[in-house]
Amino acid sequence: MNLNDFNCLLGPTPLDDGGAAPAGEAPARQGDALASLIAPITPGAFVDQYFARTSLHVEGHPDKFAQIFSWEKLRLALARGRSLTDPRFNLMASYAGGERDGSSKSLFPCSIDETGNLLNKGATICITNIHMADPGLAQWAQAVRSQLNFSGTVGANCYISPEGGGLPMHYDRRVATSIQIAGSKRWLYSTKAAKPWPDNNAVFRDGRAEPADIDVGTLPPELEIHEVNLQAGDLLCLPAGAWHAAKGIGVSLAINLYFAPRNFYTLLAPVLHDFAAADGNWRGGPPAGLDPITGDIPDPSKTYIRERLTELRDQIDSILQSSDDIKLPWLHSLVSEPYTGWTPEAERALPGASANTRFIVALPPLRFVEANGKIVIPNDRGLLHMPADFAPVLKKIAAHRADFSVPEVLAWNQETGASPPQTIISHLQALFRGGLINMA
Repeated sequence: MNLNDFNCLLGPTPLDDGGAAPAGEAPARQGDALASLIAPITPGAFVDQYFARTSLHVEGHPDKFAQIFSWEKLRLALARGRSLTDPRFNLMASYAGGERDGSSKSLFPCSIDETGNLLNKGATICITNIHMADPGLAQWAQAVRSQLNFSGTVGANCYISPEGGGLPMHYDRRVATSIQIAGSKRWLYSTKAAKPWPDNNAVFRDGRAEPADIDVGTLPPELEIHEVNLQAGDLLCLPAGAWHAAKGIGVSLAINLYFAPRNFYTLLAPVLHDFAAADGNWRGGPPAGLDPITGDIPDPSKTYIRERLTELRDQIDSILQSSDDIKLPWLHSLVSEPYTGWTPEAERALPGASANTRFIVALPPLRFVEANGKIVIPNDRGLLHMPADFAPVLKKIAAHRADFSVPEVLAWNQETGASPPQTIISHLQALFRGGLINMA
């Protein structure tokens, strides 16, 4: 798309996307969201060989991502963004140009009203968490997160770069997947991370890295740096900590689907907290005393700490012996804090349905775990608990690739003899209210 004046992105007139998907058409929230994104790489190869391990460049075709984003969807997102007050949705600009050795031209905040003029003057614009202003993009990102069973935060940033505009050499503390929507962008990137899952972002400038007071890992000159021009429909997925720089060749529009990790400790903390909260010795803390502190902590405090740590060791040994104790924290990690700005769908009202009404799994694969005598199913609002005797029927629903009717499900139930028909129907209603199955 040729843009003579970027202020057209702020106007009320729809943009000509050259045959792209209609602006109101959201990307399908289906089980093939991940597979379609990385094709022809298979999801299995992506997870086993590339994701968070090494960089991956996938060539596509110009319309591959037309359902995901476009110039017109950008215009609509900017319009919606005017009413967003959440600071996690924000805009930054830079006059840097993708320099290999860094640049002194840093990012600075800007407003939506300023974007057109800044782009006209050669600045790159980064719209952080643009999915907050695009419901279709938010649903698509949630589908990818679900299919990867990713326990961290997933979201989308948007980058608009005029000719020669971009960001200098840096790395991010999260997996960054650049999806080229329109135009072309030259990328310089390392195939490996300078530091696995770093705690901080880092920038490279004049032969040294910042922040200077932390270990940023291997510097760019010591790594193999690849160069590629991403065209519309191409994808570049970088592990957290991979150095990269990019600049527009002509006008570039790209989406960065990011995967920000959660420290594994956060999965275990609720379990350990419940253990400690049930014991008065833990709740009370170290004992008070009048012993002088001259070179070491008092013996009663030392004894107290050793006793608690011994109990903690025993508790961890107990958790290791019971798989159910680790199932629920992991499931909670899949649904809590799904990603910045995500608003779960409200609980649905039951539809008017007949024996001929067809249903389908809303977001394949349907995920559930059997734990503590219950079936636990993650959905957008948390965890749905059902009786364990529903497991045989739920497994058939999860494995069924086509749509189905209520009578068909009742027939599956007769094969197992698990529950009365009305009980099965009530379970199906709970799945529908929770957004786990849809009318086909």
